[in-house]
Amino acid sequence: MPTSPRARQTLRAVLAAAALSVAGRPAPAAADGILQSIASSQEITYSLLSTKTTDPSGTTTKTGSESYGSRSHLRVNYDLLPKLNLNAGGTFEKTFSELTSDLAALETELTRVRPYAWLTLRDPVGTAALGYDLADDSVKISGQPDSALTRQTYSAHLSWRPPDLPWTQARYARSTTRDDPLALVNIEDDQLFLKSEYSYRGLNAHYAGTYLDTRDKIKEIDTRQISQEGKLGYATTVLDGRVSLTTDNRLRLNELTTETGGRSTGLGGAVADLLTPVAGLSALDDTPLSDALGPNSALIDGDTTTGAGVNLGFPGPGGDFRRRNLGLDLGAAVAVSRLRVWVDGWGPGILPADITGWFSWDIYTSADNLTWSLHATVAPAIFGPFDRRFEINFPTATARYIKAVTRPLPGGIVGSTDSSLYPNIIIAEVQAFVDRTVPGAGQQRVIRTETLVRTHNVDIRAVLFRSPSLYYRFNGDYQEIDPDAETRYSMSNGLFFTHRFHPIVSASANGSWEMGEERDETRTGFRYYGSVATTPLKTLTNSLAYSGNREWAGETTTTNNSLVLHNTAQLYRGLDATLNLGAQLTSSEQGDGASSSRRELYVNLGTGISPHPSLTVTSYYLGKLSHTSADGAEGASDTTENRWDLGLSFTPFPTLFLSATVNIGSVTGEETTVVQNYGVSWSPFRDGTLQLSLYYAENHLAEDAASRIIQPTVRWYLSTRRRSYLEASYQLNTSEASAFKTESRLFGARLNVYY
Repeated sequence: MPTSPRARQTLRAVLAAAALSVAGRPAPAAADGILQSIASSQEITYSLLSTKTTDPSGTTTKTGSESYGSRSHLRVNYDLLPKLNLNAGGTFEKTFSELTSDLAALETELTRVRPYAWLTLRDPVGTAALGYDLADDSVKISGQPDSALTRQTYSAHLSWRPPDLPWTQARYARSTTRDDPLALVNIEDDQLFLKSEYSYRGLNAHYAGTYLDTRDKIKEIDTRQISQEGKLGYATTVLDGRVSLTTDNRLRLNELTTETGGRSTGLGGAVADLLTPVAGLSALDDTPLSDALGPNSALIDGDTTTGAGVNLGFPGPGGDFRRRNLGLDLGAAVAVSRLRVWVDGWGPGILPADITGWFSWDIYTSADNLTWSLHATVAPAIFGPFDRRFEINFPTATARYIKAVTRPLPGGIVGSTDSSLYPNIIIAEVQAFVDRTVPGAGQQRVIRTETLVRTHNVDIRAVLFRSPSLYYRFNGDYQEIDPDAETRYSMSNGLFFTHRFHPIVSASANGSWEMGEERDETRTGFRYYGSVATTPLKTLTNSLAYSGNREWAGETTTTNNSLVLHNTAQLYRGLDATLNLGAQLTSSEQGDGASSSRRELYVNLGTGISPHPSLTVTSYYLGKLSHTSADGAEGASDTTENRWDLGLSFTPFPTLFLSATVNIGSVTGEETTVVQNYGVSWSPFRDGTLQLSLYYAENHLAEDAASRIIQPTVRWYLSTRRRSYLEASYQLNTSEASAFKTESRLFGARLNVYY
């Protein structure tokens, strides 16, 4: 239960209010309604882990841990009145664990309490809600003083959507976070979020503002942040749709005030200043060193609860496992030392530490959003304990573009948690900070910073011919950043052509002349593209595309050309194949005569074989030859890369499923890597209440690193509804790296009961 007196009082008040709300209703109807609106579940877990590690000298170290605990959920969702809804409930979790080693034993008791209550008034035009939630974590560790961390939050939400008028939503939250004993944490937050939007035909007006006041009473630091964004956009077409106009104008203002007290007890210390990005960026890309990110404004809209379209959860079999690239354009090269990634989407409850600790974050920086450099790797990042966000701290970097790159959950057991139970961990917001030290006791100071970003964009398209399709496009961007009074602009003029000469032959081409200026440096360039596609058969498609650009920026000239031949064919029913051949040439020339070039040749072959609906086999091969030279033959190097991916899924019977994947990769100068995953799932009974599965993985990585995992699992559903279940699993994990050998054995059991 909550350990602080105030937390206990508040919890009693919430429970008393819930009891009164039930008692205040007519007895027969209220009881039936409440009972029908109650949902609850109970989860009981047990795990036993033993680990043996042998170092290069032959010394063996043994550790073991045993943990057991329970988690109870209760939820009441009941309409007190036709338009008034009560949503209340909570989670109570208790976990006991004991860690043993050759030297000592350590016992830990963790208690988590999460009660909440919301009253919501719903109307076709508007919605209003009042809420309260408490998060209380207490820890008892043998030989150490007891500790606890508690946060209380009072919230209010308002949404107003009148017909044909601007819609508005507002959110206010007041939270208090304290530890017990009161020694390190005593923070109060007030946050207000306001968003309003109006659309009429082609006109769109938008305003979003965030106010955050954070008071650290121990460090005696008060930080107030005001972020505002205004947008005015318009889109229209004239001359029977031949001419279209789109314009987007935005104003972003960020004010940050840091005030330190003058009391002799003030500690001072580090604070994190929020940076104002010009744009949010994202991509799903496995080559983070060389590809540009696309715009994603939802990553910087100030809303930390609404998804921005990027998912870190388990994509499922056949899903997209490419790396998630989350980036920011900061407008200019500035110092950055922290990224904060907000997530949501998995519903109520807490993400297990096994899941949050699995993610590894690579931090990249760039000057142009084209060529990236790896700055640092952070694993794991800090998560929580109460806010749904990753705190990624790294050595200070100075860059205009910065991004964090990670992979989605792999599925299967992570630690002692089944990661496939978390298909949705949605990115909602990305924030950048730079750490700064403020004075401590007896020094009173007020520091204010203000950043203003103005952006204007206009896009005009004019159709010159409808058949063949030929249109002209003009795109212009202007940006001004204060207080540095920095301006940048870019303009593009282009012609775009598309035509189908024959039912089986089509072609497209375009060319654009671009010019602009950034930081007193003029940029000009020419982009071109041409392609021919043929479809001689419904089952055969071929295309040849040539593209490139030449750019002059100051005294640097950059040229990039590529040629790609793409072929897809359905050779037989159930047999598909793709063949891609490509070449890319890149060169750069400096004003002092220095030059560099890079040539890449690659072949890509993929097949999909499905001779029967129950059997699917996939194969993918990538071969790449790269040649890089800089200022003559002395700086030349050649690199060969090969990658082969194989996959198989087989369902010989409705109750039996087999899968296998093998990934083999090699790069010049590095060892060949082999990653193998095999799985079998069997339900011996038709109703599927009993499920048996076996998972096997073997990896051979670089630097003689290798690992092997064997894991059998049995799950028994207690009813044909397949909700409540009892599960037991055993995992044997062996790994070798840098002459260290580790063997771990994990037994886990879980009982989930839903009422």
